Amino acid sequence: MADTIHCNYTGNKRVEMTKQGIKDTLHTAHDDAGEYVTPGDMLLSALGACTLTMMSVVAMKAKQNMDGTKIDVTGVFGPNAGGLEEVHLKVSFPDHVDAEMRKRYLAMVNICPVHKSLNPAIKFSVESN
Repeated sequence: MADTIHCNYTGNKRVEMTKQGIKDTLHTAHDDAGEYVTPGDMLLSALGACTLTMMSVVAMKAKQNMDGTKIDVTGVFGPNAGGLEEVHLKVSFPDHVDAEMRKRYLAMVNICPVHKSLNPAIKFSVESN
């Protein structure tokens, strides 16, 4: 499936992105004032969302409920626009998810298409409750 996202530089280090009528404004991480989501934030968010989606496929097939599962994604970017160097995932499962399902869900971390698209030199760590 091919999706096209239209990006328009609107000045002052802001980029407006549009996909099928949905608009958002991004800001470069350079001198980021925290006013807008940055492209790096979007990348890390995509990784977390994709991982949770892959876990949900496992849950649906096993007829399990993983509602309330959360992932905190922390990225470490290199200096001087050096790119993403490290990603730390912290997965929090609600109490109703048993140990066997947690193990099955965590196996999806490396299968997520966003993760597989990232540079293999990026260091990944995964922690869970």
